[in-house]
Amino acid sequence: QVLASSAKNLILFDNGLVLSFSTIVIAALLNSGGRISFTNEQASWFASITYLCQPVGSVMAGVLMEPLGRKKSMLALNLPFLAAWLLLHFAPNVISMYIGGAIMGLAVGCTEAPILTYVGEISEPRLRGVMTSYAQLFGALAYVALYALGSLLDWRTTALVCAAVPIVTFIAITQVPETPVWLLSKGRLEDAEKALCWLRGWVRPEAVRKELEELIEHHTHNGPALANNATPTLNSSGSLNEHSSFADKLVYLTKPAMRKPLGIIIGYFFFFYASGFSCVRPYMVPVFKKLQITMDPYHATVVISVLGLVGNAVCMCSVHYCGKRVLSLISFAFSGLSTLGLALVALNRTLPSTWALPMFLSLSFFNGLGAAPIPWMLQSELFPFRGRSLGSSVAAAISYLIGFVATKTFLNLEEVATLEGVFFIYTGLSFLAVLFVWVSLPETEGRSLHEIEAYFVKKS
Repeated sequence: QVLASSAKNLILFDNGLVLSFSTIVIAALLNSGGRISFTNEQASWFASITYLCQPVGSVMAGVLMEPLGRKKSMLALNLPFLAAWLLLHFAPNVISMYIGGAIMGLAVGCTEAPILTYVGEISEPRLRGVMTSYAQLFGALAYVALYALGSLLDWRTTALVCAAVPIVTFIAITQVPETPVWLLSKGRLEDAEKALCWLRGWVRPEAVRKELEELIEHHTHNGPALANNATPTLNSSGSLNEHSSFADKLVYLTKPAMRKPLGIIIGYFFFFYASGFSCVRPYMVPVFKKLQITMDPYHATVVISVLGLVGNAVCMCSVHYCGKRVLSLISFAFSGLSTLGLALVALNRTLPSTWALPMFLSLSFFNGLGAAPIPWMLQSELFPFRGRSLGSSVAAAISYLIGFVATKTFLNLEEVATLEGVFFIYTGLSFLAVLFVWVSLPETEGRSLHEIEAYFVKKS
């Protein structure tokens, strides 16, 4: 399970490189006066264009993931990543930078549904939380790597180095199996058994017989497990199957097993962006200068990203024991206190500027502890199998639209509300997020996917 997760996590590493790349590009090109130079408006578009295009990728992933499977979908993702990195390396003007960012957005949008579905379907319940948080660790590691490269190399050379990642990722994914759940849904019982044996440590079929029987029973109960039994629309239990029409899929979104998880995940994503760190990240270097942080801004981005990585590592080690609710409550509460500290630093120096860097470090750590990784964990757990690709795609698409608006409007919001006003807004929304988690989020750690699905159906 760790080997299979590590291979697909390389895609998340590429995602992290993409989402952090705008930080070093904007720092280098904002009002630079060079051959390529960004105005404030152009910088905000470059920072947010990946988010704008990601929903399109999410919809594409939702359409293609079921017929192609999780593994082939993940293999195909590496081609647009490679093309985008090479285009950015050779970019002659601002328009080509936008195009490269747009391709990256499509690629990132296509990743979330297959990789989150993959880890949810290959992991045992006792390891699923660890495996999903382990996945987010790769994204956090990518931020550290990208900012470290950005402090040593120019942005074009950094893009060229990053182009090697999708090549390595493609090779790694060829070595792992498809998920047993998807293979069962296609009637490939023997292949599902082989995949399960591989994932449980290259064991003999007898060792996985009970788990395989449980998977077959679950699919039989929730819809046709085998392709030969498929029907053209929603089946008698209200589940989707591979021949369901687009209208059937939209209807299925209204079912309690889909509607409630979707609302929780979208709400969580809103508060993740509203807590501030993700919105500030592309503009960290100019914000550091306004807050009079004395450390070299490029070195500061590396240190801050390291704290985010540490937060992800703590999440991975503690989620099995603490659960996602507790980590979420801690994450949002301390994120709010961190942005409150930054607001007070920016507000006529109510706090000295030396407090700014520790507040950023705190914000990065607590963001990595829960707000950043947990909504992606929930995507791999809360949706039922028959709607998992659809639900993951819709949730990811909406989250990216929220990310686009939040990132695109940061500079405009700063002009209207001032920097301290922006941080005060993030503080209030972070504390609202604590209330949201307390009221809405059930604990899923250690529960099987079948138990989680039954919980939402029972609550209807």
